[in-house]
Amino acid sequence: MIKLARIDHRLLHGQVVFSWTKTLGISRIIVVDDATSKDDMKKMSLNLSKPVGVTLNIFSVKDLLARISKVEQLKENIMIVFGGTKAALEFCQTYPKITEINYGGIANKDKSKQYSSAIFLTKEELEESKKLKEMGISLYMQQVPTSKREDLTSEI
Repeated sequence: MIKLARIDHRLLHGQVVFSWTKTLGISRIIVVDDATSKDDMKKMSLNLSKPVGVTLNIFSVKDLLARISKVEQLKENIMIVFGGTKAALEFCQTYPKITEINYGGIANKDKSKQYSSAIFLTKEELEESKKLKEMGISLYMQQVPTSKREDLTSEI
């Protein structure tokens, strides 16, 4: 069962990943990032940074969509981490079962607008987020389970 869908440019980020996996009882993390799925060095470093006892898969959007029926059959608590809004939108446009997305970290870039301490959206990322919102997906910002959940849907 998919327990959390999250966007985080850092993919697996130390305490963040450990706190979410512990709180939600996550036993499998699926990283969805086209560039990372093709980079053996990045994949190796992500495997070293995952919590012990948690299975890690690293897929492109296309590969996860091809495997999603198998993923749905797993008897595990799953966290999907998208590398950005583009990957999240591409996935959700084909797989309409995601009802909410946690915005955990989107890097500050030139001409981006700040929405929280760790969420900065460019014009393109904002448009992709608006499309997610239009699909009926609830968007919220929350770094770790113990921090306040802030609504993003109403701000975009």
